[in-house]
Amino acid sequence: MKRPRTSEPDLFDDSVEEPAKAPEEEARTSVPPPARIFSVPPPVDPAGGEGFGVEPLDRYVERRQLGRGAMGEVALCKDSRIGRDVARKVILPIYQSDPQVRARFLREARVQGQLEHPSIVPVYDLGVDIEGSIYFTMKCLRGLTLAQIVKGLRKKDPAIVEAYSRQKLLRAFSAACLAVDFAHSRGVLHRDLKPSNVMLGDFGEVYVLDWGLAKLRKDAPEVALSLDDSSDDLKTAAGKILGTFGYMSPEQAMGKVTTLDARSDVYSLGAILFEILTLDALHMKDTWNAMMLATLQGVDGSARARAPTLDLPPELDAICIKATALDPDARYASARDLHDVIERFLAGDTDVSVRREMSSRHAHAAEAAARRADVPGPEAAEARREAMQEVGRALALDPTNRDALRLLARIITTPPSEIVPDARVEVRARGFGRLRLALRDGVRFDVGNLILLIPLALWMGVRSTAHVLAIVGLSAISAALKLLAAQSEEVRRLYVFSYGAFLFNILALGFVTRAFGPLFFVPMLLSIFTFSFSMTHSGRFRAAILATGSLGLLVPLGLELLGVIPRSYMFQNGTMVILPQGVSLPEVPTLVALTLGSVFLIVAPSVIMGRVQLALREAEMRSAMQAWHLRQLLPDEARSATPPPPPVSKLGG
Repeated sequence: MKRPRTSEPDLFDDSVEEPAKAPEEEARTSVPPPARIFSVPPPVDPAGGEGFGVEPLDRYVERRQLGRGAMGEVALCKDSRIGRDVARKVILPIYQSDPQVRARFLREARVQGQLEHPSIVPVYDLGVDIEGSIYFTMKCLRGLTLAQIVKGLRKKDPAIVEAYSRQKLLRAFSAACLAVDFAHSRGVLHRDLKPSNVMLGDFGEVYVLDWGLAKLRKDAPEVALSLDDSSDDLKTAAGKILGTFGYMSPEQAMGKVTTLDARSDVYSLGAILFEILTLDALHMKDTWNAMMLATLQGVDGSARARAPTLDLPPELDAICIKATALDPDARYASARDLHDVIERFLAGDTDVSVRREMSSRHAHAAEAAARRADVPGPEAAEARREAMQEVGRALALDPTNRDALRLLARIITTPPSEIVPDARVEVRARGFGRLRLALRDGVRFDVGNLILLIPLALWMGVRSTAHVLAIVGLSAISAALKLLAAQSEEVRRLYVFSYGAFLFNILALGFVTRAFGPLFFVPMLLSIFTFSFSMTHSGRFRAAILATGSLGLLVPLGLELLGVIPRSYMFQNGTMVILPQGVSLPEVPTLVALTLGSVFLIVAPSVIMGRVQLALREAEMRSAMQAWHLRQLLPDEARSATPPPPPVSKLGG
């Protein structure tokens, strides 16, 4: 009897076992200390000849064929002795006389039969039928393979979608990992793990199928099999490379048989997990050469990158990437390790190290994008946006990632050389908001002006009713255009109506000049109107407003100097006499009108500027609060490195 082993040797080393110990030495080491006792099954031994009798012809009654493979076929049979259904596998007739195929077939039966695990199909019998064909019988399974389930999910089959959630498939995958780890503990590598070789039963069973390519510690020489291209898209390759393209590991694809270990099956399990998550194969099913090249060069194992719309958890993405790494040393060391991380995810125990690793990758991507954003050009804005998004992902995964926090501080506190389009749109919108604010205030002042003007004009004495009516009518038209402009969402209409309102104000002031002349009282009104309408970021519009406002003063004065219209002023003996054309200038009404008008000229600009400053202050407060909140994301050293905000005195408040 062999002693229980307290440490596992290299189960996949093809070297010969050490010689047996002497009886007395075996006795000394056969019972380990109680604290170290645990159950380790013996390695699988596929040796043995065909030393079994011929089974009676009526033992197994064939009902129908279940499947056909490269060297054998499986049929559903009735075991007449026990009365149960079994799956009976026999060698294809063309291989019956091939000793190598018979040896591999026998080895498959013995390997599978000795792997007694709930997720490995049990072998019931091994024998030769009356026609001399070797067969073995096993449990008849009922269910769907992962390949069939993935295909149904991809096609959105209602029954499949309802029956197989992602969590259910992950639990089945976790069980398959344990079955593979059990086989590894028995010295067996599967070497052909793929979705079609994992079956889910109707009552929660999970089975790992097809151990025909299993590699054992004490394995026979590799047998090269020819292919039957009529079944499956891409079959198990022949020659020295045994396995299925798209699922075999890179070292297996290179034919490095003696170097294969548990990590080779881990790669295949990672490819299965990738397909469960994305409903897409890790290696696109194309030609053998293309798949071989992709396998040897490595492929991006990120499920989130392949299927960004499926909202896959970052933990599972990291598991896929690690399990399918090109370098075996970068993969999980065993199928049990892969099982454990899946179980931790299913239990809600997020793997902190996985999150930190992914956070670091996003931080590096953000750094690369930030460097591109520093280069002026059309791509700078998109690069800056990408940098902020990557920083956000990094901090979402690991809020303590110092690299991401420092980069965030640098991006926020260092203004770009060119304003990004989104910010430019926001600035334009704020400019339009200020212009609309000035237009609404203009309407109020137009109405107030008319309420004040009409009684004063009547009190002072109207000389020209047409002049007064012209002022009232033009002011009313200007107020209406301001309302239309303030309510307009289209930029062109906003500017057209605004300029029209300003133009009618200027025309109204042209008639006001007939009361006190163009150089008295009117310049201040022109200044207010020009100031109000200039509150926009559009340089062309401001230029038009300034030109029109200046003409509003210069044109009436020029017409008087040229004698086109009567003069408003007369100069004699060092005095200037006003010659009113629109209204009379009696002493009391004139003093009242001048006083009220002067007060209006003082109050109006202050009110307009105050309201604009309130709007600007509100915007500044929003920006300041945003910067404050962002600074709270930074570590103490990064926060101390950022420049302090300017003092209150410099902010004007």
